[in-house]
Amino acid sequence: MSLDMQIIQLLLGNTVRQINFSLRGLLVTGRGFEELSFCFSDTPIRHRIRILVRPELISRTADAEYHSDTDKLLFRTPAVLQTYVGRATVVHECTHALLDLRSRASSVRSEESAAFIAEAWYLLNCGYDPVDVNNYLTVFGNIAENLRQQAMTSGGGATPIELSVEQINAARAQTGRLGYTSGHYTKNGIRGLRYRGN
Repeated sequence: MSLDMQIIQLLLGNTVRQINFSLRGLLVTGRGFEELSFCFSDTPIRHRIRILVRPELISRTADAEYHSDTDKLLFRTPAVLQTYVGRATVVHECTHALLDLRSRASSVRSEESAAFIAEAWYLLNCGYDPVDVNNYLTVFGNIAENLRQQAMTSGGGATPIELSVEQINAARAQTGRLGYTSGHYTKNGIRGLRYRGN
């Protein structure tokens, strides 16, 4: 199965569909990931995210990276999607792509926080122990588990769970400790396509 089809399958799976939160207006939802799935295709389509296996273009510590200026998802190896942790990394990068599709400019630390929380939520949905997720993703695991529990308590409704001010501050502080700057990401849609829904 092609990388495009594997990503579509991942984005449409129940483990991603259940992700549903908002960080100061940065919506990360299952419905949004579903819309993003339409931007992947084996064949040339107008609003396509291109996937390239190009390890030389990826930073040393990453297995995948999304570039909003070129609408490309770069992989270190095609095997990234063969493990839960690798798929969680792709969910992280697809969160950046989703915010690009939404044309949402955001602070680097807020957007990275949202991507790490989505990554952690995915692992929790896959059955990973919350302690293990928190050991792997520090602060983000605890936040994702709290949001996930709130979503389950509320029946997993359509309304995204809002991060509290304390959670936002903790997540942003952690991204700072990880070396992310206090700048901004600009987003311009995916080849002109923009998604405004939930």
